[in-house]
Formats: sequence, C-alpha cells, structure tokens
Amino acid sequence: MTQKPTLFLVALLAILAPEAAVALEVDREVLPRITVGGRSVATLDAVDHDSSGADETEINVEDSAILMRFDKRLYENGVAGAVFGFKESEDQVEFHQFHAFYWDRDKAAAIGRMQLRNLLIEFPILRDEDLLEYTHVGNASSNIEFDQRYGELVSFDWFIDRRIQRLGVWGATRRNGPSVAGPDGIDTWGMGYVYEQPEDLQYVKWIRHAGIMLDRQKVTTGAGDEWMSAVIAGIEFNLNMNPQSNWSAAVQIIRNQGIDGITAADVAHGNANAVSNRARAAYTSVVASLRHTARPHLLTRYQGAVTVAWKEYSDIPDATQWSVAPGFVYRLGQGVDLLGQVRYTDYDAGLGGGSDTTVQLGIAFSLEARFNDNIGERDSILNLEHGYIK
Repeated sequence: MTQKPTLFLVALLAILAPEAAVALEVDREVLPRITVGGRSVATLDAVDHDSSGADETEINVEDSAILMRFDKRLYENGVAGAVFGFKESEDQVEFHQFHAFYWDRDKAAAIGRMQLRNLLIEFPILRDEDLLEYTHVGNASSNIEFDQRYGELVSFDWFIDRRIQRLGVWGATRRNGPSVAGPDGIDTWGMGYVYEQPEDLQYVKWIRHAGIMLDRQKVTTGAGDEWMSAVIAGIEFNLNMNPQSNWSAAVQIIRNQGIDGITAADVAHGNANAVSNRARAAYTSVVASLRHTARPHLLTRYQGAVTVAWKEYSDIPDATQWSVAPGFVYRLGQGVDLLGQVRYTDYDAGLGGGSDTTVQLGIAFSLEARFNDNIGERDSILNLEHGYIK
C-alpha cells in the first residue's frame, strides 16, 4: 500500500519534469520606459539678404523634430537605452539623433549620431541656426547647415557634486560635404568642464550654467591633413532671484585658431565654399544675451530677450560682422507658444559687405509623454533640442 503513492509521485514527476524545466525559462523581458517628444516650429520669414540675393520670404519649418527614447534600469546599477530622432532640415528629413547611451550616478557614456560638442550656451533665439556662425564652432569640411551641428560621436562624462559638475571627453566624425575635401574616420576630439544647475535650482542659484571646452578638428588641405583648435568658454547667470519675474544674462566666447592661407576671396559671400572656409579661418566670436521671463503664479507666460553677437576674422583685413536679434515668446497654453524675432546682421567689406534682415513670426507646439515609467528620473527629452524659452 505504501509503494503505490511513491510510484505514482515518481511517474507524475517524470511527466511534469520537462514542463517544469520549460516553466523556468519564462521570458523575463521587461518593457522599457518609452518617452515620446517633439516640437513643431513654423514661422513666416520675411527676408532682405545681401549675402544671398536669391533668398525670398517663405514659411520656415526648420528645427521641427520628433524624438523617441527607450531606456531601462540594469541588473546592478545604471540606466541604458537608445534615442531615435528626426527633424526637418533644408527641405529634407534627417536622423539627427540615433544613439545608444548609459548613465549612473557617477558617469555617462553615449555613442552614435547626436549634437556635436561645439557650443556651450543656448541663447534665447528661436532656432539654433539663427546665429550659427557665432554660437557654434563650424565644420571645416562641409557647407551644409545640418553638418555644423550634428555628427557621429562617442563621449564619456564623469559627474561631480551630484551631477552639477561634469568632466567630459569625446571623439567624433563631422560629416563631409559634397563639394569640400574632408578627412576620413574620426576627425574631431575634445574635452571640457561644465557646471550646470538642475531646473529646480535655476532661480535660487546665481550661476545657472558655465564651462570651458576644447574642440580639435582635422582639416584636409592641398598640403595634407592638419589639426586646428578652438576654445569655447561661457556663463549664464541670474540677475535677480525672483522666479516670477526673472532677469538673466549669458555670454559665450569662441577663439578658433584656424589654418593658414584663408583669404578674403575664400570667405566672401559669393564663394561656393564660404561656410567651410569661414570655419577654417582664425576668428574670435562673442555672443551675449539679456532675457526676461515672466512666471505669474510660477506659471511661465512670456519671455522677452535680446541677443547680440560679434565676430572678427583676425587674418583677413576688414572682416568683421555683427548681429542683433530681439525676440519674444508668449505662451498660450502648455507647450503652445507664439513666437516673434527680428534678426539683423552687418558685414564688413572683407566678407562681401552689405547686411541681412529677417523678420520672423510664428507658432510652436511642443509635446512630451512617458509610458511605463519605472525609472523615475525626469530628464526631459526636449533638452536634446534647442530651448528658446526658459
């Protein structure tokens, strides 16, 4: 009698053992956190440009973009994921964000296509390219606007003081334009130190953002490849501590070593490679802004700002340009803004002379949504894009 239950259990286990083994191999895949964000920026641009007589009044949708981020916590520590993003640029859709990343409390790494580390301060202008010649270290191997801002990059950052300070190093490939001879492989490396307050402390600390960076870029010339260096330094700071009616200012300086042999004919308006040649020239650029943001009841409603910029090409006679760009943003609702800006640029004779004026009026719509948020950190995906209001 006692053997029958034993035999029965042995037979039952023999039947169920393979199924039990299969049961242990269940799919442990955890769905990632999904963040979707984007911005549509549309303006009516009325232009009067001496630098490009073919420019006409148009509807401008540059910098409109869609972004998607997928990330999850790892087994021991840290978060890893990927970002995919595309935007409208010069009447084409380009993947401007296409990279994988890792971060934890002490460090961060990323590899893929993303924004180059060739600027330090975001100024209160409607689009990055509005003052691109002043705010970014240019691409000496391309005349295409997209290539001045994006490339393939691998970066490592070490955080100090709860991520408020960071030290970084990076290597990159700036894309080569079709009409300019460019180097192969990794053509850029750099390093830098950045101090940046988190969003919730921006109105209670005097310094919002500051840093210094070195950008090294390989340039292909008729005599072979050579390296040029640019130093970027900047600071953004509060002028008062009232979050309901805040005044802030920012300054950024770029000193580009350039290469020898760039002439006035190379950088004149009519030269087909003027953009890349100006990136190769030795120059100093200074950009400064004054911003007022009104936040009644701590709800952002409107912003008024003016940005001024100056640039001098040191090896070319009579080659100075300057710009001024006053603008406003009025917030109609969450993520919906009315935009206006006037941009005026004056060129000395060494750059071709004349002036450019652009009047912009438009509207922007921004969105961000998270799904399956099992991570908790609230770093906005829209921080990957130019922020015209703060």
